[in-house]
Amino acid sequence: MENPSTESGSETGSHAHPYARLDPQAVLEAVESVGLYADGRLLALNSYENRVYQVGLEEGAPVVVKFYRPERWSDQAILEEHAFVDELAEREIP
Repeated sequence: MENPSTESGSETGSHAHPYARLDPQAVLEAVESVGLYADGRLLALNSYENRVYQVGLEEGAPVVVKFYRPERWSDQAILEEHAFVDELAEREIP
């Protein structure tokens, strides 16, 4: 018989998906780990493979944070996406 915690769909078993640990507190702590101060507002945005959130800040406009699906994207692919986003920001394209 399978482990009951994984058989019922619970993500607490040994085969838990890595996103199972990505709770709201972990998202806010990740934002604050880069020197931003979250005000507690958190909105999950649509994304097929990754986890994307809009996070409210104590000062300034909200930020969008993205957590990539583990083992799906190479470091190079992620860096290319970041470079593209930087280029959009430089050109003031929202």
